[in-house]
Amino acid sequence: MSYGDRRLEVTEAAWRVIVREGLERTSMRAIAQELGSSTGVVTHYFRDKDELMLFALERVSENLIADMKVYAAEQQGIERLEQMIFSALPFEARGIAGWQVWVAFLGYAIGRKPLIQEHRKRYDFLRHILCQELAQLQTARLIRDGLDLTLEANALIALVDGIGTGVVINPEQFHPDQQRYLVQRHISSLLEPS
Repeated sequence: MSYGDRRLEVTEAAWRVIVREGLERTSMRAIAQELGSSTGVVTHYFRDKDELMLFALERVSENLIADMKVYAAEQQGIERLEQMIFSALPFEARGIAGWQVWVAFLGYAIGRKPLIQEHRKRYDFLRHILCQELAQLQTARLIRDGLDLTLEANALIALVDGIGTGVVINPEQFHPDQQRYLVQRHISSLLEPS
């Protein structure tokens, strides 16, 4: 197994521990136990918990961007934007686990400036992607002229964050159909009047 593959294996073990026990109780020792190895194996790949958490955060972000590209690849127009947003939402159990890890990371980052900066980079990147998408929709006259695209991208990010956090806290309140409805309702407010 390559060095990179082993690091991913350690990260996946960390995710499982985080989802099961929470980030505060996630330690290098707990991750090693999850792997069935020694703490030395984990520290061979990651110097400390912060380095491991940063790597795990990068993987979450990479997975999100990859999912957005896959879901949007065969779509155009408003449907493309919807699919990009849908790809970030926890419609199924796998997605809920990802959101549990994301919410745990957000809490863990408080007071850790390098981790906060990394979160900001990821949000900036998502905002950039959404602004580009919205600009294309505006050029195609599918959404209204005069919209502040940065503000609208921020609103979509906030909507996704709110839904994702809501699912983590109270999944019964955010059935997948309701998640889709909330996104479509917001996007419809951007449309060019018929």
